Amino acid sequence: MLPNFHCQSSRKSAVKQAGLVIVIVLSLLALMGCDTTATREKSQTVEISSAQALDEYFDTIGYNVIANPDILKTIPRIRFTHIPDNWQPENSIPLKKSVFFRAMASAILQVNETILANHQRIQKLDRDHLSDDDREWLAGMMQKYKVTDKQTDFTADEMMKLKRRVDIIPPSLALVQAAIESGWGSSRFAREGNALFGQWTTGEGLKAQGSDARLAAFATPTKSVAAYCLNLNTHRSYTQFRHARAEMRQKGTTIDGVNLAGYLDRYSEKGEAYTRLIKDMIQRDGLEIADTAQLSKGPDIIIRPVGP
Repeated sequence: MLPNFHCQSSRKSAVKQAGLVIVIVLSLLALMGCDTTATREKSQTVEISSAQALDEYFDTIGYNVIANPDILKTIPRIRFTHIPDNWQPENSIPLKKSVFFRAMASAILQVNETILANHQRIQKLDRDHLSDDDREWLAGMMQKYKVTDKQTDFTADEMMKLKRRVDIIPPSLALVQAAIESGWGSSRFAREGNALFGQWTTGEGLKAQGSDARLAAFATPTKSVAAYCLNLNTHRSYTQFRHARAEMRQKGTTIDGVNLAGYLDRYSEKGEAYTRLIKDMIQRDGLEIADTAQLSKGPDIIIRPVGP
């Protein structure tokens, strides 16, 4: 079963409809604040005025899993400047799911690309024979992934813990959690703070109604995805998640969202009911195949929502 990455609709001229404007601009690869592993000279900025127009634009570039199954080998590099605030009233549920899954699949794959590059670099390091550059980089990774604040003389246990922490999050899992936590990108926290995963913060953020609690806000949706991955990769509540993922990695099997969902009962106060919901949504929408999808080597496509 193919995932619900596409919503069927009748259309005459997809590119001309709904005020779609395409502007080619020069930009830095890090425009959206996400590290990358390859260099590309240009990116496209695409201004989109509605969810319907975005659905149509995705079709014009072949990003339609039903019509073009081979796209799973070359998912386009799509990044949003922000979550749109004015697309909600028109959206049917199938359209909302279609657009959301395609946008989010690209986002998680891009974040995973950077994580995987770091994972592979760590695997190659010999802690007894580190260059100055490797030692400085490794110290930064140890701090980022909350293993140790030491700058030198990393122990074997610290290296092992870092290897378990620096690894990818299954795209199917991220897709479903983002849909649940952000209401398919329609929640107030998503629209006002690009917050897709309901991450609470003790610092500045978006205040919850009727409470002093705050949710973390982000400059871009990509930063929200990166923060979610770092949370699963560092928080003590997800230690068993990371151990199970490491076993999959050691066996050479696909890092599987359905199986790993069972270790996220502490992500929500709903506990096991939450993990069952994740598994059901992954299987119902056929999202397992997202766990083996691959990114295109093409340019970034920056989506800028516009409209009244």
